Amino acid sequence: MTENDPNPAIGDAPTIELLQVTPTTVQQYVDSIAFTIQYQDGNGDLGNADPDIPSIKLTDNRDADLLVFNYHLSPRTPEGSELAIQGELTIVLANSILIDDNNQSETTTFSISITDRAGNESNLVETESITITQ
Repeated sequence: MTENDPNPAIGDAPTIELLQVTPTTVQQYVDSIAFTIQYQDGNGDLGNADPDIPSIKLTDNRDADLLVFNYHLSPRTPEGSELAIQGELTIVLANSILIDDNNQSETTTFSISITDRAGNESNLVETESITITQ
């Protein structure tokens, strides 16, 4: 493989890229936010058959310890196979809240990462600013 290889090898740890976030202004308790990401994984071990094991972590950066949302991801390849994969996912946050009810609005960003079955965590991507209103 050379530096200018048009088909570089994909590593075993997943990588993600943020493609889109919509909308960027939402009303608390009412509007959902959709985060579309592109993923790659060199051995295809993304997702889990057990719905109780989350693979996607979405963090509201206003309080990264408290406002963490975990999502299940079904397997992207048949169990036991080892295939390089890539694709797109849309993660939907059903609603959001104002941390301080005295505020008319708050601005935040969200961070997203994916963890594969081997425990390899992807890079972290951060959204543009999102405004949450009453």
